[in-house]
Amino acid sequence: MLAALMLLLTPHAVLAQGEHPDPQDAVAFEQRLDTQVPLDLPFVDEQGQSVRLGDYFSQHAVVLQLSYYECPMLCSLVRAGMLDALNQLSLNAGADFQFVNVSIDPQETPMMAANARAATLARYNRPGAETGMHFLTGTQDSIDRLADAVGFHYVYDETIDQYAHAAGIVVLTPAGKIARYFFGVNFNPSDLRLGIVESSDNRVGSLTDQLLLLCYHYDPQTGTYTGLVMTIVRTAGILTMLGIIAMIVILSRSAHTKRPRDLPLSDSLH
Repeated sequence: MLAALMLLLTPHAVLAQGEHPDPQDAVAFEQRLDTQVPLDLPFVDEQGQSVRLGDYFSQHAVVLQLSYYECPMLCSLVRAGMLDALNQLSLNAGADFQFVNVSIDPQETPMMAANARAATLARYNRPGAETGMHFLTGTQDSIDRLADAVGFHYVYDETIDQYAHAAGIVVLTPAGKIARYFFGVNFNPSDLRLGIVESSDNRVGSLTDQLLLLCYHYDPQTGTYTGLVMTIVRTAGILTMLGIIAMIVILSRSAHTKRPRDLPLSDSLH
């Protein structure tokens, strides 16, 4: 009887789980490096003006965040972490790069975008930053096309009236190609700086940045820059040891070959 009861209950339990899938299962941030984002996508800026995504791509790298302005926690944490990192850099929004925040909620308004922009500018207190900070809203079609291009998978959870989404930012080239991903809510200032410098085709940054880019490479698995210096040092050390061993072997064989010719004086008299 117990076995029969379990058989009767199991299909209903499976069906119940199928009716209410976990929204987190659909959330992901898939890396699509070197993918061209559609620059013709229409949006509305924080002033209510119609714009194209391509309006922010010309000479500078673009730091992109997908979020929504009424997000109760995660979106503001990502933005705060990014601003904490940017505030430690000598690079300036507007002069050296552009920041574009696109809402994933088609119901949000330019007024919400303007409020988020004002709070961001207050935290990122740099001269001329207003020319480099842009907060957009758009239709579901424009949002979906951009999100799909950068691999940003999110889902609306009706049970809590919120969007479930991943945390991170994307750095794009001036031509609109995806160059770098940085995940999480805290960002290493050095990594972010190198990402902006490298994505800008070296149009910004110092000689030190160029030298660092020779010694570091971007690791897409971790979204960070990994040093090549230790690898080079280890390789050079191994090659040096092999060279020393080879020299010892050569000298040893040379000495062994010459030894019979160097006969003792007594032997030479006989």
